[in-house]
Amino acid sequence: MDPYLDASTKLTCLLGHPVAHSVSPAIHNASYRKLKLNAVYLAFDVIRLRTVIEGLRELGAVGCNITAPYKEEAVRLMDRLDERAELMGAVNVVKFGEEVHGFNTDVDGVRHSLELLGASGDVALVLGAGGAARAVLAALRSFKRVLVTSRNAERARSLLDLCSRLGLDCSPIPWEVRSSYLAEVDLLVNATPLGAGGEGIPIDVSEIRSGTAVLDLVYNPLETELVKEAKRRGCRAMGGLKMLIRQAAMSERIWFGVDPDEGVMEEAALMSLGARVGGRKG
Repeated sequence: MDPYLDASTKLTCLLGHPVAHSVSPAIHNASYRKLKLNAVYLAFDVIRLRTVIEGLRELGAVGCNITAPYKEEAVRLMDRLDERAELMGAVNVVKFGEEVHGFNTDVDGVRHSLELLGASGDVALVLGAGGAARAVLAALRSFKRVLVTSRNAERARSLLDLCSRLGLDCSPIPWEVRSSYLAEVDLLVNATPLGAGGEGIPIDVSEIRSGTAVLDLVYNPLETELVKEAKRRGCRAMGGLKMLIRQAAMSERIWFGVDPDEGVMEEAALMSLGARVGGRKG
């Protein structure tokens, strides 16, 4: 019998739809083994988020992560929100106790990635308008202007209220002409699932200028076509694995008060990714 699985094992998990692609179980379970925590992390593909949250609370789960498409819906199911989750209107970490407490650690992951990229400048372009895009906006306060675009124009416009609360000068632009703005941006962030599985590219990279920083939140493949093409054009570019690892580490700090080894987490992610074909964010 696995010594880490018994009647006292603490439950943590991922909630989303779909989740079969996720490497989060590999990341957290490797970390728990390293930390000698009697805990397990599973992934659940859910349709009725409220029902599952209530069930996990009843079961005595320690906490869960929330991924697409539920980060914004989760806000309405919390008893309490930390300041960032309330500000951004998106939850990606839940801790159960006397209250159901929602957090957002995605912004920690985005900031870490932008620091590694050395991203700076005046203008940023964000592709996408979901929970991940909200975390990106919260990490862009040093930029003078932010362009936002989504295949759903109404969702892109819905980000303007968040931009106002963050003190950002944001402008929505039509999805159909997004590539025409590349020549003027210093940072491009893909916060959509486009490019997952190694197929497709969310923008016409031939329009991008050399030196632009490019962050693709898709982590599987490790180098998406967007990242590859951006590098070929002289851009600083990286995928979403570092973001995933950092937000996961912050999740464990919230649940257990531990200091996880991000190197162990990343190694587990890489091993899991090496055994897979296809993938996406989350």
